[in-house]
Amino acid sequence: MKKNIFKYRWVWMWSYLGLLTYELCLKNPWVVFGGAVASNPPWDTSSAPASAFLHISSFSLLGFLAMFASQDKPERTQIRYSLWFLSYSGLTELIQSFVPNRWPSGEDVIFNVLGLIVGVIMFRKVSQYYQKNFGQIPIFLENPIEA
Repeated sequence: MKKNIFKYRWVWMWSYLGLLTYELCLKNPWVVFGGAVASNPPWDTSSAPASAFLHISSFSLLGFLAMFASQDKPERTQIRYSLWFLSYSGLTELIQSFVPNRWPSGEDVIFNVLGLIVGVIMFRKVSQYYQKNFGQIPIFLENPIEA
């Protein structure tokens, strides 16, 4: 009997999307990464490298989770999801124009898109690596398993 242990894999993606939206709408998004310590980090959070790191890493995880959640869907559907997340990356910057001490940035949209691309590539590379070296998709990427 096959049991689908990842029946709720969409929950991971939507939960993370909710956290990401919350984080991007905060006055200081670094607080999500460590509470009081991160609310006053020892580095300049407004610097370009820190901002690039935050956006690329956040959206690369989103891209990875989106591919994980939609892996059994047709490629056309995956492209639709990708386009939706590309739109989402721009929408978050628009929302930030209404948050005190935050402002929209074209650079951030570029970093968001780059992060999505990195996440999709990471998912595909991990999947290809396991199929090539072990002849199967790793259990954390596989849909059904034997119970």
